[in-house]
Amino acid sequence: MGEKKLMYVLRGSGESHDAWAGRMRDEISPELLQLGPSKLQLTVTETPPPRLSLFPFKAQPIAIFNVYGDSNSPSRFTNVLRNAASSVSGYEVEEAYPVAYDRSWDDGEPTPSPILLTMLRRKRGVSTDEYIRRWHEGHTPLSLEVHPLWYYQRNVIGKPITDRAEPSDGIVLEACPTRADLLNPTRFFGGTLKMVPNMLRVAKDIQGFLDMKHTETYYATEYHLRS
Repeated sequence: MGEKKLMYVLRGSGESHDAWAGRMRDEISPELLQLGPSKLQLTVTETPPPRLSLFPFKAQPIAIFNVYGDSNSPSRFTNVLRNAASSVSGYEVEEAYPVAYDRSWDDGEPTPSPILLTMLRRKRGVSTDEYIRRWHEGHTPLSLEVHPLWYYQRNVIGKPITDRAEPSDGIVLEACPTRADLLNPTRFFGGTLKMVPNMLRVAKDIQGFLDMKHTETYYATEYHLRS
């Protein structure tokens, strides 16, 4: 069992993506670092999503802080974040890395490939156990087979740690080696001959256990602020 991990989801309103991301990086992050987490990561929408994309990217600014440390008290971080955004939802999560990059960049530098951030919602009528089985044993291996992923951070949401936390069943951060690998459908789905069959396989799979109306995707940037 690894160290305790908390995730805070902040949603912006009334700010440009650039102003939002700058505030998350330059104002909120230093306050959280002062509280002494053993590790801290930020994933944030820095720009509007690409206009042409296979993904139904949401345009609303969003930021996620990954806070690590066995001795961390959620209330300390919640108090800092409470007024930082129009909506703040915190959760205890169980983290796994089905695939992880070999990191070569320093703390504070952006991960050199965009992040596909997905907020998952379980399909109505699918039990929690079935949802986890379909996600971990079905969808994760399929994703690693079909997509050129070099990073897959999988977070199963446990109990909420903030009042009025929005409903969510999981948070996934994915990345490919390059921007084109993520945004070019042919490259993301395995090449010219495999693209359409793989798209159909993935669509059928996710529709079996996810509520696609309430599952959200974002085009984001990741920072390791303390590692």
